[in-house]
Amino acid sequence: MGNGPSKTLPTSNVQNPINLAGQNSLSLLGTPFAPIFPPFLKNNPLPNGFPWGSLTSQNANPYQQMPDTGVTRSYAWTLTKQTAAPDGVDVPLILVNGQYPGPVIEANWGDWIEVTVSNNMTTQPAAIHWHGLLQKQTPWMDGVPGVDQCPIASGSAFTYRFRADLYGTSWYHSHVESQWASGGFGPMVIHGPDEQTAYDVDVGPVMANEYYHEWWEDVLAGFLAKDPVVTRSDNNLINGKNSYLGNNAPLASFNFTSGKTMRLRFINPSASAVEKISIDGHTMTVIANDFVPLKPYDTTVVTLAPGQRTDVLVKGAGDPKSAVWLRAFKPPNCSLSKANSTLALAAIFYEGADRTAAPTSQAQPDAYDTYCGNDPLSKTVPMYPIAPGDPSVTEVLPIQLLSNGTADIWYEAGRTMVVDYNDPILLDVKQGQLSFDPIRNVHDYGTNKSLRFVFENPGQQPHPIHLHGHNMFILQEGACTAAQVGSSGNDQSGAIHKSSRHRRDAVVEPRNLWPDWLWPFVPGGSSGGSGSSSSNGSGSGSGKSSTPATTKGHCWDGSIVNPQNPQRRDVQMLLPGHYIVVQWNQDNPGVWPLHCHIAWHASAGFVWMVLENPAAIQKDMSIPNVVAQTCPNWDKWTAVDVVPQIGSGIKN
Repeated sequence: MGNGPSKTLPTSNVQNPINLAGQNSLSLLGTPFAPIFPPFLKNNPLPNGFPWGSLTSQNANPYQQMPDTGVTRSYAWTLTKQTAAPDGVDVPLILVNGQYPGPVIEANWGDWIEVTVSNNMTTQPAAIHWHGLLQKQTPWMDGVPGVDQCPIASGSAFTYRFRADLYGTSWYHSHVESQWASGGFGPMVIHGPDEQTAYDVDVGPVMANEYYHEWWEDVLAGFLAKDPVVTRSDNNLINGKNSYLGNNAPLASFNFTSGKTMRLRFINPSASAVEKISIDGHTMTVIANDFVPLKPYDTTVVTLAPGQRTDVLVKGAGDPKSAVWLRAFKPPNCSLSKANSTLALAAIFYEGADRTAAPTSQAQPDAYDTYCGNDPLSKTVPMYPIAPGDPSVTEVLPIQLLSNGTADIWYEAGRTMVVDYNDPILLDVKQGQLSFDPIRNVHDYGTNKSLRFVFENPGQQPHPIHLHGHNMFILQEGACTAAQVGSSGNDQSGAIHKSSRHRRDAVVEPRNLWPDWLWPFVPGGSSGGSGSSSSNGSGSGSGKSSTPATTKGHCWDGSIVNPQNPQRRDVQMLLPGHYIVVQWNQDNPGVWPLHCHIAWHASAGFVWMVLENPAAIQKDMSIPNVVAQTCPNWDKWTAVDVVPQIGSGIKN
């Protein structure tokens, strides 16, 4: 999974006349019947003419200020497992109210959102995560089974209630194993201030994702077999639509108006694929990454790792009779794909175009670029400046893929993770339990004000790193090679210190557990060096660890891009052979997964559980009884129906 150039460009086999999705589609997104999105929902109180009053993206810190609209947006969903054919091939899918992708959640910044989820799948558990929302007032509504709640049992329902505490574009998805690779996801549009980026038409969500014809459990079981069976994705979709190997299945379409500026909300809900999105003959102006408004900049291609979102503005400069392609390309070097499966097309029609004919436009020169990383950090500058400051704790996490005797699983700093669906961690902490089995991989950071993590990836696979409950400062990224280790400005003595692990409520150096296979990359290390034992993960100070002489790790030179206002987002791509440095403020007590957003990796243990301020959880948190009630419902169902937990039990 390197980043070399593609030798063969994808080609289109779309027929003419074009077959476009209509009202009989599994989702109206990407059809002429798609909802029209206003600048904001107007059934709110409107102080100063807006639901958010005088707050703007430039004068309000979104992590400390939020409008109180007093409005609740209510939704009722039914999850079913059904045979469906988004690309013309019958497969089993998880549908939300019969839709793939699921219905749009739409709200204003500061609204409450209430979603009642009824699980009508006869053999599948359910839990829904609201990706990117902070859940500051409601950490028990984050939707991670075994962490915040027990799964929603078949035949049961659960009502999530949480604030739209950030604004912009995001999505929701199943958080049961890798379940969402087979559906159970959809977009979220949270309207908020965007006064610095005026536009005329909000086209709405454009979801681009790779697509499997095999059921998610079969794919995951293959990856986790003792002799792994690697399943490559079969197709690429835009808003749940594309043809397959020339079968002329319906495509998505969008409307542009000449002379107008359109807003498009790009979302990548892929299980593993990087998506490169472009519009033939058009420049896009980036205005937000994830839930963070940015100082605008221009590009001709948007790169999204799994879980990421980017909002763009596009000027309708085309002839009123023209039509062009919107392209979503998944570079085969960034994810495992079958031949002829890398390109999804959607037609963009200007107001006078012939909607029966396929566009004949040509791809942008960089439409099929195969670089798997995000745009340079120097380009992605938040509108509201926040300086990260110095961290209270720094952790260095080298990543490795090793066999545990039955499967190849992921380790961070020598640790892997499996949750217990019957015993949610947050509910345990509320009852005073702070010591957990090492396999739960829970790390107590106490009342430390801020945490910094240096991820080091000497392997050959990319990892989009995602944190729940926070936006991360993205401080730096770069190559992590043996040559750099010797000249990076880190400790040159080669000393590797072994010391008792400190409590996490003190300022500590990182637990850097370099396993044997990484020792050639460690200053002064050699193959065959001694690995370190892992701690118990509870913050008790009872474990031993291997600690380097600096807190920079073995690749990072300590530099920070735009140190007074670095990029913030909730997912950042970590490339093969690279490192990234992230930091966040501990201002949200809870249990927050920090993990790879590739479904198959998270299900194979790539999750680090951040326990934040357990004293506040025990003293101040009032968890509703309905959250705990998910557990007896789950116990009752699983006493009769055995539900296999293939991997870690949690995904993105």
